[in-house]
Amino acid sequence: MENQINTIVMTDDNGKQKELTIYFTYHSEKFNKDYIVFYDSEDPDSLIAGEIDKDGNISDISSEEEYDEIEEVIEDFQKNNK
Repeated sequence: MENQINTIVMTDDNGKQKELTIYFTYHSEKFNKDYIVFYDSEDPDSLIAGEIDKDGNISDISSEEEYDEIEEVIEDFQKNNK
């Protein structure tokens, strides 16, 4: 069995690094973009989502429509993975 990477390290504006756990990733046909949903192990109930570009960089979500879709995907993911 192959180990999958399930954490990422993010650096804040002050240069402090934080290890975050990847909840899941997905591709949106509607927006033709890839997204990542992750959380801080110290606060697993607080999910964070971002857009992943072709180079693997993560950036903020750019529209309310995207947030709405991500919310739906998270709800479906949680419902199907209980």
